[in-house]
Amino acid sequence: MKKIYKLIILSIVFSIFFLSCGDKDVETMAQYEARMNSLQILKYYNIQDVMPPRIVPDGVLFTFAENYDSVEVSGDFNNWEDSIPLIKSSYGVYYYLWQSPLKTGKYSYKYRVNGVWINDPVNSNTEYDNNNQAVSYFVLTNDIGFYEKNPIYNSDGTVTFFYSNTTAKEVMFTSDKLGFDSLRYPMTYSNNLWVITLRAEAGNYYYNFVVDRIWEIDPLNMNVYKGNDGRLHSYTLINYNQTNVTKY
Repeated sequence: MKKIYKLIILSIVFSIFFLSCGDKDVETMAQYEARMNSLQILKYYNIQDVMPPRIVPDGVLFTFAENYDSVEVSGDFNNWEDSIPLIKSSYGVYYYLWQSPLKTGKYSYKYRVNGVWINDPVNSNTEYDNNNQAVSYFVLTNDIGFYEKNPIYNSDGTVTFFYSNTTAKEVMFTSDKLGFDSLRYPMTYSNNLWVITLRAEAGNYYYNFVVDRIWEIDPLNMNVYKGNDGRLHSYTLINYNQTNVTKY
């Protein structure tokens, strides 16, 4: 009887030990939300005002009113190739931050709201295009170029995502296209960066870096989306017609 009692005590002790070890590096959702809310990167995710496209320190910011199921944008800035979904902010305002370089000039654009193309209702600047259709526009008085961002487009048809962290022991890459599997896609440490190269299909990507088992959003990407899992995810549109070359 004493031997059985000792075995029970030992099993309880070992269970507590292993549980505590397993949890010590894992954030609770409350801790995660508190940490996310303190990040400067959420300045656009927490945006409340709706204005015509405007230059901000990190890119060209598009905003649109709330109370719609879906809002997309397209225009001269992306050669009218793909309509880019706007992300709903924590206050219900749709936004998207364009972070690729643009030359001085006039840029026409339209929003697709619930599948219907319309002009920007808060922008009085409109003109007729070559098809005699009215379009909204914004003007850049200087060339603009923003800091380098994910992903890097490679000549072999792949893309590379990178993450800068010199103290991490392990960094994983995950996205909605990969089932948000936080353990399956390790990044390789090279030249002071963690990198992973993927043969990814063109389209919308929501992704994260999992740094020593802690989920992180991309510090170079101000487009942040809150998923059904309660986590914040970085968003990018993979478009192989772009030339986003990053030196690292």
